[in-house]
Amino acid sequence: MFGFSLAELFLVLLAILIFIKPQDLPEIARFVGKAIYHGKKLYQKLKNSLTDLEKEFELDSLRHEVNQAIASEKLKHEDVEEEDSTIIVDMFGNEHRVNNIKEIRSDLDKEKIKKEVEEGNALNKSKAIQKNEDGGNS
Repeated sequence: MFGFSLAELFLVLLAILIFIKPQDLPEIARFVGKAIYHGKKLYQKLKNSLTDLEKEFELDSLRHEVNQAIASEKLKHEDVEEEDSTIIVDMFGNEHRVNNIKEIRSDLDKEKIKKEVEEGNALNKSKAIQKNEDGGNS
């Protein structure tokens, strides 16, 4: 329950018997019992208070709205055609999908964007490989 084996528990009880007088054991046990009781009572009050706050601020409906927004964003990304999205590699080697990169870089035509993305991805992949070989120190 608390991560103690039977042998460890036995050693703790033996140490308590050695360092505490036997006539004081009932008083100490009563104190520990009261402390545990008050701790559980405080925990229940705190838990009830948090539940009441959650109901008061309608966190369930907020959580539901956030989940709906996340689901709708996922649907948007799934609906995007492959030619409209570009994969860009950051300096850590992580790949990110960017939609409508032509709108972001309207100054370049399709071929120049493709070339720039390929060069940037190659550079960032090599940086990531080098960073991993160096042990992540830079």
